Amino acid sequence: MTGLSFITFTKNSAGRIGGLLEHVKDIVDEIVVIDGYSVDETVEIAKSYGAKVYLRKPWGYAEPDRMFALKKVTNPWVLYLDDDERLCRRLKNDIRKFVEFGEKHEISAFSITRVNLNKNMKPVLGPWYPDTQVRIYRKDRVIYNGLIHELPKVVGMKYHLPEEYFIIHLNQEFWSKKKVHYVYIQKKQYCKPVNTGRTKRVLQALMPFSLIPYYFFILYACLIKRKPLNFLAIIYSFSSALYDGILITLVKMRTKREEKIARVLSKRGLIPLLRLDE
Repeated sequence: MTGLSFITFTKNSAGRIGGLLEHVKDIVDEIVVIDGYSVDETVEIAKSYGAKVYLRKPWGYAEPDRMFALKKVTNPWVLYLDDDERLCRRLKNDIRKFVEFGEKHEISAFSITRVNLNKNMKPVLGPWYPDTQVRIYRKDRVIYNGLIHELPKVVGMKYHLPEEYFIIHLNQEFWSKKKVHYVYIQKKQYCKPVNTGRTKRVLQALMPFSLIPYYFFILYACLIKRKPLNFLAIIYSFSSALYDGILITLVKMRTKREEKIARVLSKRGLIPLLRLDE
């Protein structure tokens, strides 16, 4: 049987890490936890599940530690989840079959639909659906550069699982301190996208004054692309517009030096520049 390792990243996650590791302990051969020097019982709980725990300088987000984590696993295949994510029952039951299928057919990675739920366990649809992410992959076939909200670059064939196999993202928040922190970090790395449509470019150029028009543009784009919309999608789309509005505004306020640093980070990546995989 092909070996499967599990990776997760923690910082003061004592209230959540136990549930996550209980969820995956019977379907993986190894658990690796990268911890940002938690001051609660996160490390002790992880070790009680037999996890290999590595302490790393906290960056405030997980991406800079991803390549380091991949060097610490001993199995060829990896499953990655955050502490607020779970596999649906069908995916949990069949994950080893997919790993064997991937090994047999030289597949490098599997992308999976992620279903975002609010605190009342209601699905949040709209611009984020389907939110597909690579979460099962060969450790030697993916590359992370350490940029926030980064999806891995996959070398080789990527296979998308049917939608009945999905990841559950619990407690999706409309807004939080974490999003404020993320937008502040992302503005240091973010460069203007090359392939943005004319309407979106105009709305972004008017930021922060065009937040409401930009919000309706997101909803209109959902209708054009036939994205599923529900009441929560209408509400949470404003959160997306607010995040983009703050980000674009902060980018406009950057100094020339900050702009230069952002371009270098965007092009080369934080991990290669600072050798964070060592």
